[in-house]
Amino acid sequence: MKILEEGNKNSTVVSVVKKELRRAILDGSLKKGDRVIQSKWAERLNVSRMPIREALTQLQGEGLVEIVSHKGAVVTPITRDDFEEIYQTRALLEGLVVEKSLPFLTNEDKEELGRILNQMESLKLTDETSDQYIALNAEFHERIRKGCPWRRVHKIVETLGISPIAPTLLINYYDKTQQDHRRIYEAVMREDPLELRLAVEYHILRTKNNLMEYMEKLNQAKSLECSEAGPD
Repeated sequence: MKILEEGNKNSTVVSVVKKELRRAILDGSLKKGDRVIQSKWAERLNVSRMPIREALTQLQGEGLVEIVSHKGAVVTPITRDDFEEIYQTRALLEGLVVEKSLPFLTNEDKEELGRILNQMESLKLTDETSDQYIALNAEFHERIRKGCPWRRVHKIVETLGISPIAPTLLINYYDKTQQDHRRIYEAVMREDPLELRLAVEYHILRTKNNLMEYMEKLNQAKSLECSEAGPD
């Protein structure tokens, strides 16, 4: 396990700790319901408990742990099946919602979409800016959906939400994601409902496939690590 240098800045230490804990949760080393023992991980990563606590708070925002009173952080992992169910369902329903929404979007909505898109395209995605990007991404999708008169299906899509962990895991796909958003925006500006629906469906399904690919690589790395370690 990587040992952190004492000279690292606190934000960098928290970032590395968070990545180690996230990987342990996603590759199954930490399983659903497991407690994350701060003292154990502090010793394992050669850090104090403070960055462990900060990392766990951030992982709670990603939906990977739940901080329970008198118990501490408990693992609540998201699996490959979870990603597939959420994003496959979202692609079908959100495509329908934006198609129905488009005729009701105002010029102000379109101007706001352009502003949000420009902010996303100019943002360099890092651990430090991921929260800002997640907020912009959610705002972008919400703005496109806002005109949908079918309130029930709209509400279902909002309930499914966008996994807050996705941008962090898919940092290597960031440029392609912004290309998707640009195509979605252009479909809105052309006022083409079918083009918009297809662009949104493609974007969500591509995100799903990238997440599945990430999880597969993570599992392969875990298997390789176990085989190299050999039997106890």
